[in-house]
Amino acid sequence: MTFTQLQYAIALQRYGSFKLAASKLEITQPALSLQISKLERDLELSLFDRSHSPIKPTTEGYQFLLRAREIIGQMEELHAFAAGFTEKVSGKLKIGIIPTLAPFLVPLFADSLQLDHPGISLDIHEQITNQVVHGVRHGDLDAGIISTPLQVSNIATIPLFYEKFMFYTSDKTQDGIIRLSSVDYQKLWLLNEGNCFRDQINNFCNLSEIRKNKSFVYRSNSIDALIRIVDTKGGYTILPELTTLSLSEEQEENLRPIADKPFAREIGLITRVKTNKQILIDQLADCIRTNIPKPMLSPKGLSVVDPDIHLDE
Repeated sequence: MTFTQLQYAIALQRYGSFKLAASKLEITQPALSLQISKLERDLELSLFDRSHSPIKPTTEGYQFLLRAREIIGQMEELHAFAAGFTEKVSGKLKIGIIPTLAPFLVPLFADSLQLDHPGISLDIHEQITNQVVHGVRHGDLDAGIISTPLQVSNIATIPLFYEKFMFYTSDKTQDGIIRLSSVDYQKLWLLNEGNCFRDQINNFCNLSEIRKNKSFVYRSNSIDALIRIVDTKGGYTILPELTTLSLSEEQEENLRPIADKPFAREIGLITRVKTNKQILIDQLADCIRTNIPKPMLSPKGLSVVDPDIHLDE
C-alpha cells in the first residue's frame, strides 16, 4: 500500500468514474485501474462496488477511505510544517467565491496580495454556496469565501468582515430610513430562489407573496442586474454593503438604510479542518481584512443574519 494508491482511491471516490478520475489525475485509465486493484489485493478488501454508476465505495471501503483522507491530510500537514521553516511564502490557492461577492471583493485585494506576496498565485472560481462548500470538503478547492457562519463537518471558518444590508430605490419620495413594514413587496426585486443572499433576506422580510400576481418577473442571479432594473423600472432591491462602494454618485443617492437595528451578513473564509495551505490562507485572510473598510471588520451594533445553509453530509 502506497500514498499514491491512497490518493488514487480518494480520487475515484470523488469522481465516481475511472475515466474521469484518471483524467483529473493525469494518468491513463488502465494505470488507475491497475493501482486500485493492487491496493484491494494488498488489503484483501473490496473498496469499490463497480456495479454502480457512478462507482461507489463499499461499506468497508467508505470507512477505509475516511481513514485514508486523515492520513493524507497528516502528510500534507507535515509538508506544511517543513515549509514553515522557510521565510518565503509561495504556492497556489484555488478559491471559490459566491457571485454576490466576487465582482465587488476580488478587485479590493487581488493587486495588494500580488504585490505583498508575489509567490502566491490565486485561481478564483465564482460559484454558488453549495458548490463552494462541496469543493472545499472534497479537496477541489483550497478555500472558499462565502456568507457564514457554517456548521458542516470537517470545515473550519475564519470570519473576515460584516456587510450591512441597505435598500436601493428609485423612489425619490422615500427619504431617510425605510421600515420593512412600509415596503410594497410586489415592487421588491430580488435574486433568484436558491441563492443564499436571497435566503438571508427572506429571514427578515416576509417574501411569501413576492411574486404572486406580478405581471413582470425578472429571475436574476446578478446584483448589478437588479440595480439596473430598479434604475429603469423603479421599485426596490436590497444590497449588501460592499456592493454600494462601486455605485456612481447619482446611484448613491438611491441608498436608504433599514430602520431599527441594521441587518448584516458575515463573510468568512472556509477551509478543511486540516489543510497543508494554512500559511497561504492566513496571508489571504490578512490581505482581505487590510483592504476592507475598517468599520466593516466588526459586528458591533449589527443583527447578523444566519445564511441558513443546509447540506447533505
